[in-house]
Amino acid sequence: MNDDVIGVRGKESSGPRWAAFKELNNTAARLGATGRIAEATAMLREAVEMTYVDDVDAAGLDGRARALGNLAGLAEGQGDTEGALRLAEEALAACYAAESEAGDRYGTVAVRASVLVNRAQTLQLLGRLDEALADLDGALDIVGEGGDGDEGLLAISANNSRSVLLIGLERLEEAEAAAQLTLQLASARDPRLTGHPYSNLAAIAQALNDHETAMAYLLLAEQVHLAAGDPVTAALAVANQGRVAMRMGDTDAGQRLLAAAEQAFSDGEQPLRAAELRYSRAHAAFQAGDPARARELLGPAITVLRDAGHASMLAESLAVQGDIYAAEAACQQAEESYLEAWRVYEAAGARYHLARIDMRRAFAVADWAGRVASPADRERLLRFAFDLSLPSALATDAMRHGFAPGRSRERWAATVAVPAMAHALSLAAALRDGALVSELLEHMSATVSLHAPAPLDYEPFEEEPNLTAPTGGEPLSFTASALVTGTSGDFPATRFALPPRLRVNPWRESQLEPWIQETERRYGFAIRSDEVIETW
Repeated sequence: MNDDVIGVRGKESSGPRWAAFKELNNTAARLGATGRIAEATAMLREAVEMTYVDDVDAAGLDGRARALGNLAGLAEGQGDTEGALRLAEEALAACYAAESEAGDRYGTVAVRASVLVNRAQTLQLLGRLDEALADLDGALDIVGEGGDGDEGLLAISANNSRSVLLIGLERLEEAEAAAQLTLQLASARDPRLTGHPYSNLAAIAQALNDHETAMAYLLLAEQVHLAAGDPVTAALAVANQGRVAMRMGDTDAGQRLLAAAEQAFSDGEQPLRAAELRYSRAHAAFQAGDPARARELLGPAITVLRDAGHASMLAESLAVQGDIYAAEAACQQAEESYLEAWRVYEAAGARYHLARIDMRRAFAVADWAGRVASPADRERLLRFAFDLSLPSALATDAMRHGFAPGRSRERWAATVAVPAMAHALSLAAALRDGALVSELLEHMSATVSLHAPAPLDYEPFEEEPNLTAPTGGEPLSFTASALVTGTSGDFPATRFALPPRLRVNPWRESQLEPWIQETERRYGFAIRSDEVIETW
């Protein structure tokens, strides 16, 4: 009678003793899926209390684990990440207690795997990627490649989560492989879940600036979620459609879609999701030339995201705040916002994003230089902009060598690496450094090796003013499926080896080599091999 609930089922009936508990838990799962969070939370807490009795048996402990796991998922959605982690820990303790008494008689092992997947999602949200990876590895050790039972559902969840984490790490080739595997598993096991890998494939396409493909995937995701009776997750697909529309230049459609999605999350009692959408609307307003509206939307969003510890969205919000300040020539405030964003990403190990934030800073400082009257001040600011621009350009250029040959690599080069280097070259020319311009052009022309021993592993600023350097049984539902957040790096992807260093002029010290060394120091990964090739 609970076939409409997507979740982990019990292997064996827990008997009449826990019938009331099961009814509460299953009803709460349905309410949570439709956005009625307060009612679902109250029911789950009532269900959990029923298990705290002196003579609790293994079936009761198994049920406690399920209800606590469901509560953890609801807590994360409301922005209570600390509570989500605490509840997940309690759920795992209940799993171990149930298993010690009855083994896997009630399907508790699958529940434990599900809690690990959901906790990994919370850890990823907080930027604790190594811990998230460990939890997903633990879950995958339990479920393997899945099957027709609970393990099949959990394999979908874990692989979907892996895809999301890989997207966050900019390992897009591996992320696409994980998303395609998730789609294959979901199509075979429960087509209602295919909306999640469709959304991940859309995110990958969007990262590669293939907006038409992204929109097509997101429309599919929305249709699947609506057909499955999941309006909250459908709203997430609508939100992503809004982001894609903005990037395609359709500001009106983007704003409309984002506002509709934010309202759906607010109505569904999910303030953290609503804050994410408020950030997106602020970004859209800024791009549309309305900084006042952007600031109005952004402030409350930053507060919610900071309180929740939502690392990636907080960093992006701070970066947009920096953009707003920079556009208004509030240089000190812009720098403070950019640096806070930089530090959030540094703590999360998102090294590509460090380079991207530095590029934004470089553009802001270069614009600032164009507004000063003193030639000396202008040159000083241009040199600072160049100190930010060139290392970030060298880093993004090196990252393209981590892509397998094909569409993804070419699109990365065209939309990220080449524009970044073009800005650095323009600044070098403005500073009249012809020798460095010459070496940069040679550097960009270097070919890459077709043999790579290992994948590329991705891992501070001076003053102006105060510019500082950041150095099959009865159904017993369990919401194993936020199914949208991530991890693991063992999908193979063919990669290029790093290209060599170049010696352009044998009679002169290299002007570029010190910048290569600084880039590797600043971002923590190699951008060229140790091999040196003469170009003359």
